[in-house]
Amino acid sequence: MGEKKRKERDNGKSGFACFCITVFDELWYLVKLNLLFLVGCVPIVTIPMAFTAALRVTSLLAQERRLPLWKTFRKAYLGEWKRALPCGWAFALLQALAGFGVFAYGMMMQENPLALLPLLAALVIFAVLVVAGLYFHSMLAMCELSLADMLRNAFILAVSEGWRNAAALLALVACGLIAVLLFPATLPLTIFLLPALGMLAASFAIRRGLGCCMRSWEERNGETE
Repeated sequence: MGEKKRKERDNGKSGFACFCITVFDELWYLVKLNLLFLVGCVPIVTIPMAFTAALRVTSLLAQERRLPLWKTFRKAYLGEWKRALPCGWAFALLQALAGFGVFAYGMMMQENPLALLPLLAALVIFAVLVVAGLYFHSMLAMCELSLADMLRNAFILAVSEGWRNAAALLALVACGLIAVLLFPATLPLTIFLLPALGMLAASFAIRRGLGCCMRSWEERNGETE
């Protein structure tokens, strides 16, 4: 379906409806993206690069733009590796520490109810870090802001976008939990669809905030030309 026809058809529909229609229309495209993402993650150390590249594709789909998959993925995968690798693993380390805090305080809750407050604090920190990482990698893939601007915008959006961030976090966590808790029954679904589906849902959820950053960058870039 052409981009113009899709925009006319999707005009006035909710974000969730547009997401469902996109999944239906682009299912084979998403399957190929999922396989490409998993191949890009094979060395393990390159996971942030693959995440950034996959988010470029899903962010474009959320904006109703469908570009050639291999060319789009490869450009972001190789073009942003110098920033994606260190920053991606820094986010992953912080998220792991916050996740361990959630686990540790959750265990302490069995014996000490006062652990509820640090547990909630660890949950909030974990959620903010996950969503900020999602914004950061999406901006890294979509616009040429400085590293400081991307990090600042990522954390501002992570605490200001409310229910949209909750929807993005829910999509990512739900796909991860389905893959892990129902393993090995969900192994084929994980290989062929789940990661790409989760990233597409998250991209739909955060497209408003990401769009604001992109418009700001485009306006700034236009002024300097």
